[in-house]
Amino acid sequence: MPPNETTSVQHIETTRRLPAFASFREVLDNAHPGEALASKQFYALVDGDYSTPMTDKLLDCRSRAWFIRNEDTGHVRIASKQCRLRWCFHCSEARQQFITQSVLPWFQKAKMPRLLTVTLKHTQNPLDEQIDILYKSFAKLRNRKICKDAIRGGVWFFQVTYNSSTGEWHPHIHALLDAEYMLHAKLMSDWYDLTGDSTIVHIRNVDDPERTLKHNARYAARPSALLKIPKSLWKELYYAFDGRRICGTWGSARKISLRPSKPEDSGKWHDIGGFRSVIALKDEDDNARAIFDSWTLGIPLPEGINMNDLGEQITDYAEKTRPPPEWKTQNNFDYVEFN
Repeated sequence: MPPNETTSVQHIETTRRLPAFASFREVLDNAHPGEALASKQFYALVDGDYSTPMTDKLLDCRSRAWFIRNEDTGHVRIASKQCRLRWCFHCSEARQQFITQSVLPWFQKAKMPRLLTVTLKHTQNPLDEQIDILYKSFAKLRNRKICKDAIRGGVWFFQVTYNSSTGEWHPHIHALLDAEYMLHAKLMSDWYDLTGDSTIVHIRNVDDPERTLKHNARYAARPSALLKIPKSLWKELYYAFDGRRICGTWGSARKISLRPSKPEDSGKWHDIGGFRSVIALKDEDDNARAIFDSWTLGIPLPEGINMNDLGEQITDYAEKTRPPPEWKTQNNFDYVEFN
């Protein structure tokens, strides 16, 4: 279950601010109000005054959702349409968890897990120019002899912060490595040679691969926290990263998939009730309570329990359209996409 969804379950049980028939989106927004509002304001700013394509896509994200049950295991998940926008807080949280679970087996098996961080000398140059230099320099660094001889494979993530005191962007790349020892002085020398002015290189051994991965995988979903960047710079941030990769793999990690693929059981999930209906009636209806408990506790739901006959009775609140017949499921978290 994604980290933000765990919090959301608690809010479902305790909040008094949500309407009786809250949507899945409203539940998630309620759990993270600051981040959710920042995403809305960010895309409203990018869209401008006359067209709102990204804002509309964002607001539709997870607004309609259904509980679905696996016909073989009885496990219950949620199916909801996702916007996949980079700066959508909920989509980035889900992607962060997927990448963590995808990369973890490789990193735990690494002979010598290490963390490498490289950055540039602080300047007031435009962000996109700094990103160009950092990307190109990091790609060249991986091809230097010291890295090619020592590194078996790696996964890199891009992060950017902003120093309000100096008015400077601070972009840097974190790379999880399976690598032999590398002389720090040589890495610094090569990095200076490639960037022209920076010797800022940090490398250390990793004692807890899972903890280190979880901390850094958040940048694979979104390279910066909007709440920590002045709103006046949001457009620059958006355009600087538009169309760019913010994570990648090489060497022994190249086979790791950083994007969900369609699993083998994608045709075995069936709709058992709209999210709004189940949440609203879980304290009054035995079927709704059973579905809710199965989802929150991770226990199988017996066959035949569903809420699909209820839709006609509460059409003002229940989802007005049923989910499409073809599910595109994602293995590692409860958000299940469909096209």
